[in-house]
Amino acid sequence: MKKCELSIIIPIYNGDRFLKETLDSVLNQSYKDYELILVDDGSTDDTARICDLYAAKDTRIRVRHQQNGGMSNARDNGYKMAQKDTWIAFLDADDIFHRDMFRDMMKYKNSDFVIVCFKNVLSSKISDCPFDIHEKHIKNISGKEMLYRLFEPEKNNGNFSIVGMLINRDFYAKMQKYIYNAKAVLPQNYLNDVYCVPRLFFYAEKVTLLNNAYIHRRISRYTDSRLIKPNALHYELALANKMNLEFYKKQGCRFAYEKHLIGFYLVILKLWYQIVTSEPDLSKQKKYVKLVEKYYKEYHEELVKIRCRTFREHIIKRTILLWGVNKTFWKITVGNIRYGVLYRIQT
Repeated sequence: MKKCELSIIIPIYNGDRFLKETLDSVLNQSYKDYELILVDDGSTDDTARICDLYAAKDTRIRVRHQQNGGMSNARDNGYKMAQKDTWIAFLDADDIFHRDMFRDMMKYKNSDFVIVCFKNVLSSKISDCPFDIHEKHIKNISGKEMLYRLFEPEKNNGNFSIVGMLINRDFYAKMQKYIYNAKAVLPQNYLNDVYCVPRLFFYAEKVTLLNNAYIHRRISRYTDSRLIKPNALHYELALANKMNLEFYKKQGCRFAYEKHLIGFYLVILKLWYQIVTSEPDLSKQKKYVKLVEKYYKEYHEELVKIRCRTFREHIIKRTILLWGVNKTFWKITVGNIRYGVLYRIQT
């Protein structure tokens, strides 16, 4: 294969519904000097055939078929297949990318990573939604400033993800000791946003931010975050978020710690709702209900002390404290409205 500058890695599990749109948006990029690595993570639908069909048409595409190992494992195996000394980009198999995304990102190769923002789009609308790229808003900042922005949605559109990052290969190699040490306890999440992104931000010396939405991220009933029935990914998220709290505390990032504490409680209470309404395995139900109760008590004193900066934060904090007072009432009111209705919307 011809030597290239960029390795694009797409893990796929049962993605045939949207995969062709995604692959076409990559192949239609104005930047052409890349290889495309497709990791079929044990799919049981038409994913494997689609991957092989595209690979037969374009020599830049390579395909790995493997037993199902989860998103992080698939990303990792795709990374191991990549050419040496290339930049790395992880993409999702159901998103759409602006045709000039990589052309614009590859202009800034003196950074540890380059990041763009994305726009959430319902799956039924994504094909009809035009990209809205205006004058480029480019910032060169430190990773710690990026970590600060992670918790300030008005500064970053709330849209920072490993999907949409162009990562310097040398920087990624250095980061592996901070990320891969969680592989044993977070096999589903060590290379997912929740655990990986804060550490990339914290240790980066220079980050280039193209603060425009180059990605249309598809949100639908097929998205893991919208599934009510808990799976291995959801169960690990509680631990991943707890590990982030301890990371912020250890590194002296008080602002990030306080901001993330609210988010941590939202994650574990969502998990509790999923468990009590949709987990058929009674042993799992009992185990993780106890875990949520343990985590809730562990940080409760600090939660009470947190000063809310906005009216919205104040309301969220009140709903979290309500769970500790009356779980049944919280489930009927907050839980059923936030998850029982909104997360069951078919899109």
